[in-house]
Amino acid sequence: MQVNALSEKHSAHCFLNSLFREWSDYNFDQDSNSFVIPLKNEGVIILPLVTFSEIGRHEYSDSFFYKKDKHADVEEVSFLELVEVLLAHLSAQYKTSPEQISIFMERITDSVNNIESALGLRLNELLNLYSKGEMNFKEAEQGLFIGHTFHPHPKNRDGFSREDFREFAPESAGEFLLHWFLVKPEILHHHISKNFEAKNWSNDMILSAFSENAFLEEKLAEGYIPFPVHPWQKKVILKKPLIREYVEGNLLIDLGASENLMEKWSPTSSLRSVYNEHSPYMLKFSLSVRLTNSVRHLLPLEVVRGLQVMDVFRTEKGREFSHKYPNFTILFEPAFMALVDKDQKILNETIVALRLNPFTTGQSDQKCVLATLTQDHPTGGKSLIGLHLNELARESGKASDEVAVTWLKKYLDVAVKPLMMAQANYGVLLGAHQQNMILDIENHLPKRAYFRDCQGTGYSKVGFELFAKDVDLMTVENGNILDDKLGNTLFSYYLMINSTFNVISTLARDGKVAEKKLLKVLRQSLLEWRAEGVRDTSCFNYLLDGEFLLQKGNFLCSFVNMNENTTENPLGIYNQIKNPLCEKNLC
Repeated sequence: MQVNALSEKHSAHCFLNSLFREWSDYNFDQDSNSFVIPLKNEGVIILPLVTFSEIGRHEYSDSFFYKKDKHADVEEVSFLELVEVLLAHLSAQYKTSPEQISIFMERITDSVNNIESALGLRLNELLNLYSKGEMNFKEAEQGLFIGHTFHPHPKNRDGFSREDFREFAPESAGEFLLHWFLVKPEILHHHISKNFEAKNWSNDMILSAFSENAFLEEKLAEGYIPFPVHPWQKKVILKKPLIREYVEGNLLIDLGASENLMEKWSPTSSLRSVYNEHSPYMLKFSLSVRLTNSVRHLLPLEVVRGLQVMDVFRTEKGREFSHKYPNFTILFEPAFMALVDKDQKILNETIVALRLNPFTTGQSDQKCVLATLTQDHPTGGKSLIGLHLNELARESGKASDEVAVTWLKKYLDVAVKPLMMAQANYGVLLGAHQQNMILDIENHLPKRAYFRDCQGTGYSKVGFELFAKDVDLMTVENGNILDDKLGNTLFSYYLMINSTFNVISTLARDGKVAEKKLLKVLRQSLLEWRAEGVRDTSCFNYLLDGEFLLQKGNFLCSFVNMNENTTENPLGIYNQIKNPLCEKNLC
């Protein structure tokens, strides 16, 4: 199959599955194994399926059919032609303007083109990676070609040119040198966790980037502080009149790109976080690029939450959690920097956060982001999880459905149980969606789990009571002390609907086992963990006993051009779906 056809195929799966999780004006025709969408004038859209999924990750055939009205013939249409027909149909229901539809269509087209571009650039490398069946940390981060499996434009990059995409996108295997400023302390905000010992971390980094630089050493002696900048964002920052004023007044010195050509950094799957296998740190930047549902500017409240997490897990109770779950690791984000305006207000576009990096040279093999593990094979065939199942079945002599259950149980043990118990016994709500979870694979099974992106972390009342007295940064004003409804909805969406259900759908498809069988394994595990006796059963009750769950409506959020990060009501974009873990629905 050609890369343009592959791009449209994957884009169609993501688009349609995100739509059908939020919108119900369609029918499932069991006889033809198709979704049928009735239109005005007795027209119809017919979408044949390869596989129907109980949890919404349907697999579609390569053909879509459209009948304009009762007098017209049924004709086959391309994915983008199908989208145009669907958007015309949906616009009246959602009351979207022509401008919103135009923006939405542009983003879908951009996403399709980006997937095609990445596949075209790296097809031979991709086939080699999948033939091995295993990846290291960098390969997995740069191997997420398709993106969010429930999003209408998973690889849209508003603000990137074609050249930017090739240089700075992880799917293009982008690699670049960091840019550096030297900053006077009066225009810099620098905040560090009280438990982080490397107070001068940026000094250490810049001395590696510019060895034996007399000008740099002179300016450091004068009190300037090194400030790393993403090379793409540098162009945005330097266009601002205030920043130019700082440069002209020598409050800010543009030092340029690193002189050490061995110091190249690679974008990870989130785009704005960058990785160098020789550095003890990763860096996460504000980028003035819109991805999926939001412009990727870091916000002051978010980066303070990153500091919170390190301080929480350095308390006595936090260390107790780490001792109980030694195969679960949190990648702490213990510091951030930003330029400030003349009123000392942080300039969001300039924020850079520090993240600890355990995946340094010799430590990155088989450390694979969950989204890449569960992604459909980009050129057709089995996913990475499916390839591991093949090897497990071959080595053990067991059937594929048996090893699929074994894989799920190991994943639940090393990844899901620690996260559920962090919520239930410690009141810590870690936003564990697929791109925030990294699995260490050994002998084709999950051995250890890593969680990253602490900036979305919240706390229940239990967490506030346990940690507020010892963690100065934990305040109600920060906005991440959540009531049960909001906390359980957000936490369960990320961990269960986004991450674990995708693991189950991947195991079911590639292990040739029914999704319901795997859902019953998950339900039984949740019942057993709840029965151990926990401080707060509310999330377990929500997942096990309710007939419905709430899930994030990526389609509607995108269709009406909403910025998810700035919406006042986080649950405003969530909608109700049938809970596949409820005993009634599993029968």
